[in-house]
Formats: sequence, structure tokens, C-alpha cells
Amino acid sequence: MTDEELKKLESESKEQDEFVFMREEIKSRPINRKKLMRNTVVAAISAVVFGLVACVTFALLAPFVIDRLSDKEKEEEEEKVNPIVISFPEDTEDEEMAPEDMLVTSVEPAPEPTETPTLDEDEIKALLSDVKLGLEDYQDMYKSLSDVAVTAQRFLVRVTPVKDSTDIFNNAYVRESELTGFITETNETNLFITTKYSQVKGSNDILVTFCNGVSASATLAAFDTTTDLCVLSVLEEDINEVTREAIKIATLGSSTSYSIVGMPIIAVGSPLGVFKSVNYGIITSNTNKLNLTDSVYKQLYTNIYGSSSATGVLINLKGEVLGIIDTTHSGSDTKNLVCAYGISELKKPLERMMNGLDTVYMGITGDDVPVAMVSAGAPEGVFVLSVEMDSPAMKAGIQSGDIIVGTPITRINKFRDFLILLRGFKPGDSETIVVSRNSQGEYKQINLEITFEE
Repeated sequence: MTDEELKKLESESKEQDEFVFMREEIKSRPINRKKLMRNTVVAAISAVVFGLVACVTFALLAPFVIDRLSDKEKEEEEEKVNPIVISFPEDTEDEEMAPEDMLVTSVEPAPEPTETPTLDEDEIKALLSDVKLGLEDYQDMYKSLSDVAVTAQRFLVRVTPVKDSTDIFNNAYVRESELTGFITETNETNLFITTKYSQVKGSNDILVTFCNGVSASATLAAFDTTTDLCVLSVLEEDINEVTREAIKIATLGSSTSYSIVGMPIIAVGSPLGVFKSVNYGIITSNTNKLNLTDSVYKQLYTNIYGSSSATGVLINLKGEVLGIIDTTHSGSDTKNLVCAYGISELKKPLERMMNGLDTVYMGITGDDVPVAMVSAGAPEGVFVLSVEMDSPAMKAGIQSGDIIVGTPITRINKFRDFLILLRGFKPGDSETIVVSRNSQGEYKQINLEITFEE
């Protein structure tokens, strides 16, 4: 590097050393005390005004809000304490035809005969020859029946009672059984399931499994030893949303229709002793009566072969429940034919059990007074077939052969009137029962005081 270049660099370095950066100094703004004081006073006054407005608003609205909240809490508490009352619709009168209704009581002018075309044998054969059913037609028919049975699975449940037991060597073990129940109703707090009482009695735990395979714990809500039926309850809050969508509540039909005999039906549940078994058939009879304690039930007979331990329900082709399968009262010659309690007579007992009402106990078995006896001078009412030992009826002095005609205020003519009268009492109530008793060929009325029990 030359001397000139060195001198040039030295001069540039001196110029850089002599360069001074510009420095900025920030000074605080002087405080305006008057303006600060004015802003402080305005803020304080605004706070006081807004506070007063809030206090006045709260004072005016607080009672209304508190009342609304308390009313809502009361409604929720009342719903928990007083759940929805369950009630099944009554069967209409025209669904059942009594024998006397079949008699012609008035003569109406016969309609003018109209000529109807008649076909000879050859024409009938020609028409029938055009109708041919193939394998697919039969498949479609059974597919339609299967669809009804599959839909019914939504209201069926598998009930598994768990009981502690011991063997002959006194070794403890857990015994489980299995039967069918059906979802009968809900009160939005509990889901109610009807099943056989004798098989769940004395259980340590009761498990119900719904159609989608989800299980829940159930408790015994009420039972009826006369029909050997009981109602289990499952808390709605224990059922998840998926299961709620999968299940459905059974629709109860009518078993009192005089045209029910010959109707196609499906036995679902465990008619063959195995859960989810299905069988098809028809109702062959509904005239048999079961005269049980303080009740009369119709028995539905079918041509369906089943197990002697069958459980489940009979449904029609609409999927409505017509009967609850029970083979306890089957005859020796029909023990393997599926029969059931008619659902119409069971609606009121099931209502009482699901609503937590006690069943009134009187202690008689009876029926309508036979027509022959009425023709011979006996009054209409309830003919007492038998009286249970130590029952309220026996303690009151009611005997076999008596005819219960009502109370001093209410007159009864049929057993169904007696059932309506009986449901109006509660355990512990006392009432005067009017009885007509045959004495030396003459019926005399006597008043008996009875106290009903549970």
C-alpha cells in the first residue's frame, strides 16, 4: 500500500471518530392537576350513578327472578316426588260382545236381494289356475312375519336374576337363570319391565339386557302373587342415549274382541325356553276363565308348540301385545301348547303396580251368577265360588255360595262391576258388603262389615 493510500485511510478514520450521533431525550409532560381532578370527580360520580341504577334494578327484579327459580326447583322436586301417573286406555265396549249381545232384539226390514254373479265349477277352476304361488311368495310372506317379530325384539329384554345358593355339601355358589320380560311403560324417571315373579323372587341382583346388548341393573318395584307377575324398574338415568334410541315401549292391544279366535299371532321372547326364539300360529280359544283370588282372567290358547317353562308375549301382526305367556294353568293335555293371560284383564293390575299402589285383598274367588240361577230367582251379582282361609272375606262372614250384590250405595251385576268397586278401596278401609244368601230356597240379603287388607 502506498503512502498516499495510508494517509487517505487515516483521514477517513479521523472523520468517523469526529462524527457524533444525534441523541433524543424524552421529557415527561407536565401534569395538569385541574384536569386530573375533574376526570377523577366525573369517574366517581359515574360509579355512584351506575351503582344506584344497579341496586334499583336488582331490588325490582330480584323477587321475580327468585320466585321463578324457586318455582322451577319446586316443579323439579315435585316431578321427582310425584312421577307421572301411568294409565292405559280402557278397552272400548264394542271390542267385546257378550252372549246376550248376539241375540236379535229388533227386526229390521231386510234389504232387497241383489243379484250376484254366479260362477260354475269350470269358471272357478279357470280363475284359480291363473293364481300360482311360487317359492318367492312364501319367502315374502314369512319375511313379513319375521319383520314383525324382529321389531318386537326392541321391547323385549333378557332378565337374569342372580341368587346365592348352596349345594348338598353346603358349598356356596351363585345361581343364575334367564327369562324374558317386556318394556311396559315409563314415567320419565323409571323404565318398567314386566316379567315372571317366581323366577326373580329372592334375587340378590337382577340384570336386564336390552335389544342392543347393553345391560342395566333393575330392582323389584312390585309384584302380584295371584298372577305370578312382577314389575321391575330401571332408572332412566342409567340408560345411555344409544340404548334409548334402540329400545321401544310395547303397545298393549285388546284380548277381549270376540273375533280374536283364529287370529294369526306370533309368540316372541322365550316360547321354546330359549331367549329370542320365535314361533307362529293362531289363537284357538279365549273362552277359558281363570277364577283367581279377587280376579278373573281370560286365558288365550294357541296351536303353538312350546316349552313348559316358556316366557314372553303373544303379539298380533301389528306388533301389539295380546297376552303374557304363562303355562302354569295349562291342562295336562295342553301342557306343551303355548297359552297366555289376556292382556286386557292385566292392564289395571299393571297400572297399580307401576304407580306404586297397594293391591286390595278381600280373599274370594268368584264369577258372574249363572244365567240358570238368575232364571230360577237368584239376584245378579258375584257368585262366591270359594273363600280363602283367614282372609278379610272369611273374617266378615262371607261363605261359598253367597252372592255379593254390592254395598248399601253401589249395586253390582257382574264380576267386572265388583272389580271396579274393589279398586276404589285401600288397604285398611272398612265397608258394608251386601250379600244375598240362599236360606231354605229363598234369597235373603244380609249386611256384613269387612276390613280390606293388603
